[in-house]
Amino acid sequence: MVKKLVLVVSIILAIGAGYFYLTKPNKENFKAPGKDWESAKKVEDYFIERLHMPVAEAEQIRSKPGVDGTADLRISSEVTLDALIDNLFYYGFVRDEKAFRYALEHTKDTTPSDKAIKVGKDGTIDTNAEYRISENMTAWEMADLLLNKTAGHFSFDEYNYFFMP
Repeated sequence: MVKKLVLVVSIILAIGAGYFYLTKPNKENFKAPGKDWESAKKVEDYFIERLHMPVAEAEQIRSKPGVDGTADLRISSEVTLDALIDNLFYYGFVRDEKAFRYALEHTKDTTPSDKAIKVGKDGTIDTNAEYRISENMTAWEMADLLLNKTAGHFSFDEYNYFFMP
């Protein structure tokens, strides 16, 4: 009887360890992509296409003093978690969607909000809020920023832009 119990517990532990190993993303996928990371588009493309910014200005805007290579991410009340993750991946701010979702779900939210995108069990990302982001942030840094460190809030967004310089 004891041998069977030990065998069953061992099997359960092995299955649990295998599940954890297979579901946790590769450590490489949490690293900052960097500006040279290959992605479908870059935020500069967004500035050119959506804001009608001249190419030369779009390419230089994030190198101006005070900007520190960041872009302003604006999250309206209509943005879903899936859309946010997809856009950050599409524009090269995160390496891997699954790893970023994992980081969001496993980062402590110290500033919960009612007007927010729900993340996992207890996390919230404020809506009608702005965040300064860059490709030099790891998935963990980006998750902490979105859950805890808004750069400000807005009450009205006439143009509904996702990124601003």
